[in-house]
Amino acid sequence: MSNKLIIAQVTDMHIGPLEVSYRGVKVRQKFLDVLQVLAKKKLDLLVLSGDLSALEGEPEAYVWIKQALANFPHPYVVMAGNHDHVVRMSRVFDLPKGDISQGMLYFSRTIKRKRLLFLDSSPYRVAKRQLAWLNTELAHYEEQVLLFIHHPPSHCDCQFMDNHHPLRNINEIWQTLDQLPQIQHIFCGHYHTEKTIIRNNKSIYLTPATVFQIDTKKSRFAIATTKPGWRIIEWGEQMLTYVEYL
Repeated sequence: MSNKLIIAQVTDMHIGPLEVSYRGVKVRQKFLDVLQVLAKKKLDLLVLSGDLSALEGEPEAYVWIKQALANFPHPYVVMAGNHDHVVRMSRVFDLPKGDISQGMLYFSRTIKRKRLLFLDSSPYRVAKRQLAWLNTELAHYEEQVLLFIHHPPSHCDCQFMDNHHPLRNINEIWQTLDQLPQIQHIFCGHYHTEKTIIRNNKSIYLTPATVFQIDTKKSRFAIATTKPGWRIIEWGEQMLTYVEYL
């Protein structure tokens, strides 16, 4: 059996409570099309990294997503983005009690002896409690881990998102990240684009959305393309990651 861990990261689906289009984009169908491709891959895990719902954690959206994943052949985890609602997510997806603390969805998984950590940035912040948890989780763990956060912990030279929707406690987060050499690779969504940022010798990977991609050069909101994308992570002796599009 191969020790290589293969993960697909899908993000920012923005599924509405009804099957409607957004600016001409058939949101639900885009997600189904991506799932159809990923179902044929040899995956160890699918990560849905936030903004599963369209606006404010509509439970009908979560019910539909769970049904869409009912026959998906690989295990998956869900994360909370700023358009999600942790309590409703927990009820619909029947999330493990230990994954939620004080209304925040943050947790770890170990697959093929490799450690994955997931934070909750849904209120546009990563709470001090989660940063303390990171320190505790890695206090006696020296191996490399992968970290997933919906919001990138950095400005990313994406004008509209940097100016209007960035994470609000970036510097506070880095006071913790700088003390954790086990974290070298950070996987994010939220910005609806593909990009890699290097900050303090750590790599931050932005993963494109399934719904649409945002033009990074314009100061006002503008859609660059409606082509859905996702990220593949192959973690064996080395860590390899790349983006694919339909």
